[in-house]
Amino acid sequence: MAYFTRNKMLTMVLELYTANHRFAQGGTGNDAEDLQVLIGCQQKALVLGEYLESMGMDYSDIVEKFENYCNMIYDISENLSDTVLVMDHKVGIEMVLSDILNEIENRIVEIRSIDVYDFRGLVTAPGEKQIVSGEINRLIDSCLRSAGPLEEGEEMYRPLIVGTYK
Repeated sequence: MAYFTRNKMLTMVLELYTANHRFAQGGTGNDAEDLQVLIGCQQKALVLGEYLESMGMDYSDIVEKFENYCNMIYDISENLSDTVLVMDHKVGIEMVLSDILNEIENRIVEIRSIDVYDFRGLVTAPGEKQIVSGEINRLIDSCLRSAGPLEEGEEMYRPLIVGTYK
């Protein structure tokens, strides 16, 4: 599964919002291209919904909004010649995507950094230095899920997603 930061999730939802503008006047008359856009949008929504479900927090209400979005996308794809339905769904989609953006911004917290202080230089005995070094590397690996230990004095940055608790 892919890893998404909150900003990446927001960007993907904004891409869905931008693609929705294509249908402001109904179908464009190029059904094949319209369907490709709708399929791409549905795939992004599915990926984001599955990712939110995998986070371990209860984001079922946001996932439900993505499901609602996908249902409207499907209705549009089945009725591209019905200008009124397409335009009505376009407006409904804007509202759903606006709610999703709001939920992601307000409920998903992104930790920008975790400070792990390097106390290796404070111990002089080789055994103590080995123990402290091992513990620091364990903390870094545990918090950041890095592939290997960091070198002494090296800084690592990786945004982490955590949820908010109700």
